[in-house]
Amino acid sequence: EKEDGKMPEQKQEKQISAAAIKYLIAMGGLCGKDGKIRSVDIAEKMGVSKPSAYSMIKCLCAAGLAKKERYGAVYLTDDGKTAALRYGESFERLCRKMQDTFGLEREACKNAVCEILADSSDLEKA
Repeated sequence: EKEDGKMPEQKQEKQISAAAIKYLIAMGGLCGKDGKIRSVDIAEKMGVSKPSAYSMIKCLCAAGLAKKERYGAVYLTDDGKTAALRYGESFERLCRKMQDTFGLEREACKNAVCEILADSSDLEKA
């Protein structure tokens, strides 16, 4: 307890959903040298409508992982770039392991791996 009788604030770790991890990984792969990503490219890569992609982009912006220019490009923030890289590396490693161990096809592994990553407290610090 602090002298004023209040409990010290605890740092809240960012919770990130499996869907957000999928978007971060995709956006990390779409970033060019200038870091710009078009919303339409995100939607196409994810196989979703532009409004669906926009909704997730808003969530990523609110979490401080992306920023969007008005009527323009989307960028990953430094935290977003770090998270995309860390999740992307773990995603690839876990997908290969699941494929090798269980003989599953890559598509069958994607959702499971993103759920595992979302539950992983070690990676939430990205």
